[in-house]
Amino acid sequence: MDTLKSSPDHASENATFKFSPLRKIESTEANIFIHGYSAGHDLEDRQTLIHSIPPELHDQLNILAFWPSSHFLRLNGTTKKLIFAASRIHIIASAAALAVDRVAHFARIRARAEEMGSALFNQLEEYLLRHHPQVTRINLVGHSLGGRVVVTALKNRSLGKPQEHPQIGDVLLMAAAAKVSSMEAAAMRNLIEGRLINTYSKDDNVLLLNADEVCLGRNEVTFFENVHMEGFGHSDYWPKLREVMKKAGFSALSRPTTSLAPQSEGDFAKNDAQLYQVLRHSDSGLLDAAIAHLKSSTWTSIQDSEADRALAFTRELQAVAGHCLVNFARGNGLSYWKTLEMLTDHYGLTSKLHHCTKVVEYEEELLKHVFQHAFPDGHPLTSATVVLTKAIPQCTYLEAVDALAKRLTLASYFQLAEQASSPPEPVIAEAMAGNSTIADTAQAYLRNAFDLLRSLEKESARVLTNLKTAIKPGYSGLIPAIAIVHYARLQVDEEDLM
Repeated sequence: MDTLKSSPDHASENATFKFSPLRKIESTEANIFIHGYSAGHDLEDRQTLIHSIPPELHDQLNILAFWPSSHFLRLNGTTKKLIFAASRIHIIASAAALAVDRVAHFARIRARAEEMGSALFNQLEEYLLRHHPQVTRINLVGHSLGGRVVVTALKNRSLGKPQEHPQIGDVLLMAAAAKVSSMEAAAMRNLIEGRLINTYSKDDNVLLLNADEVCLGRNEVTFFENVHMEGFGHSDYWPKLREVMKKAGFSALSRPTTSLAPQSEGDFAKNDAQLYQVLRHSDSGLLDAAIAHLKSSTWTSIQDSEADRALAFTRELQAVAGHCLVNFARGNGLSYWKTLEMLTDHYGLTSKLHHCTKVVEYEEELLKHVFQHAFPDGHPLTSATVVLTKAIPQCTYLEAVDALAKRLTLASYFQLAEQASSPPEPVIAEAMAGNSTIADTAQAYLRNAFDLLRSLEKESARVLTNLKTAIKPGYSGLIPAIAIVHYARLQVDEEDLM
């Protein structure tokens, strides 16, 4: 997290979970994972959480419950203005303003966690009924404020009417930022069929910031099975989730399933599985087309003699997406996740992506928007679902991408300008034939000018957006290449690469 992020903290998001299953598994039992503060806020972080699930659980139904937990560095416009104003007084005043604002921000998100907890079971049961009606038992895993979500949900459930489905199996709280009395713990214990587990650490200094409460995440509580994670800091639980689950005895860990997602190899490009593995397992014609579009940018240098052409393509796309000086300093380009986030931000789509948790969903939203702006008169791909896109013949899809690429180049805007500046052919013909007076010709030109102005006004947003894309280094080759990667992903159809 090397930059301060801007966010309006939309109220419309506040009480909505986005449930995302890791794999399409038919099971009567589901593991529900709920993250904490400053987590699950963008595509890369969501992917990090997903990849933290131990491989022994991959043949079970695992569902990530993403909620708008915001981020410590996510500042809205008012906060930025306040900090800037304070900086004009003194740098210490600016730092103090930031500190006070962040404390208030955490308090708002902590209250939101309780709001989300109140809505958890209703939304989860509705989701399971619609997408996984066979599920009759759930296990809950909550970290930090995600633990607060779980605790609030269980407290509310204990006060309501008894519900038979789904039954609650094990509940695992990790570094839970919540206070629970022994009486409340006893009531929660009576609600579940499995075990009530509190994994805590005396070395978790982050939870010391909660001066107004004694957190589960640092203390034992009666009626919980308390498991001390010695030496664990607040951010250690997700990366070491397998270790936590083994020590807590959570669920039965089974053997991992086989997938195309590789183990870490120490190669940045090869480890970018959502890009490299997709092209490595897709039709060679798609890889050829993707390389051709990327090579249309003068910023790329893929050689036909490359032994691993999928790897060469991956490295070049990462390099084009990243800043050349930054790439040189860190030794690699931008990961595919970061590339998609950069492009969605470029098109102003960030606030519309709360429902997206997978790479394929980000690609879908991005490409629909790009086609909509490039083809104002309409294009089938502006509304095509992934199912419809997958069914399009390869040659037809590649033709559509070729047409898109032509509209993203800077040359296309010069052609548009030449066409707009030329008088309409009927006016020219009439003037040359001498069939019209000067007044008639002037009126015709005037009508055409008004029509052109109305057209420009109508399409100004599209033109400006496309022009911004055309002048961005490499974007005119990058976006069509991503469109082909998206199609290739749908053809490979491997859950781990979605």
